[in-house]
Amino acid sequence: MQTPETLALEPYQRIKYVMKTKGLNQSQFAEEMGVTRAAVSAWLNRDAERRSSIGKSSLYKMSDILNVTPEWIMGDSPEGGIPIVGAFAEILTAPQVPSTFTFMSSVREVTLEERPDLEEGFDFPFITTLGYDYEPIRFDCDFLGAKIALCVDIYRNKTPRNCDMLPSLLWPLLMVKRVDEMNGNEKRRYQLVLINPTAGAKERACCKSFAHQARMLGIEVALREGESVKSIANLIIDPQFEDGAKRWPKELLDYQAGFTNR
Repeated sequence: MQTPETLALEPYQRIKYVMKTKGLNQSQFAEEMGVTRAAVSAWLNRDAERRSSIGKSSLYKMSDILNVTPEWIMGDSPEGGIPIVGAFAEILTAPQVPSTFTFMSSVREVTLEERPDLEEGFDFPFITTLGYDYEPIRFDCDFLGAKIALCVDIYRNKTPRNCDMLPSLLWPLLMVKRVDEMNGNEKRRYQLVLINPTAGAKERACCKSFAHQARMLGIEVALREGESVKSIANLIIDPQFEDGAKRWPKELLDYQAGFTNR
């Protein structure tokens, strides 16, 4: 018996589920279908804008390989398929966690709508210095402006975050901070944002401890339970706020800047 959740599954989600039950990966399924792996990947893409439609002939061949009916795959009939328990339906329909690149592309778009002058911070988010062997060493961030050096980490796995790996996320920011100090540049805000930071109470406590220790090194760490494009855009535009969740009115900031510069 199918629940409302399973009836609402899209064709690509049904195909993925049957493939999983039969132990087929995308390469094996592509070989059975007589198509490239890229074609299968396009059929099963979670992003609707990038997902390819399944042709009629491919649909019928697919149904033969998976031993389900075309109508069941397309969601036109509850018969002719295999039972899908609610737990699996929840996994299949869970929101997709974006890559950092995808997320920061959205942040870039929102930021530049208000501050087009910050474009260079997205296009050239790195600092280069010379190593001991006089070879250039590049330290990459996700945004690098006059007032903030920002690194964003989106945790995509379902397993608990390995707390031992957290210090490595500080490396680019520590190096940018060190280069700034050596060059006597205006001090930036060195900000690391951890999105989806934890998977349990133990890991949460570990992340909070890590954030506290990082602040002692001059690196600000913000923990976010979800992706908020506007929040990160605010942080880039106005680094005065700890997490960028809100900002002072522009008129007040201009007044403060004018008063400070007297």
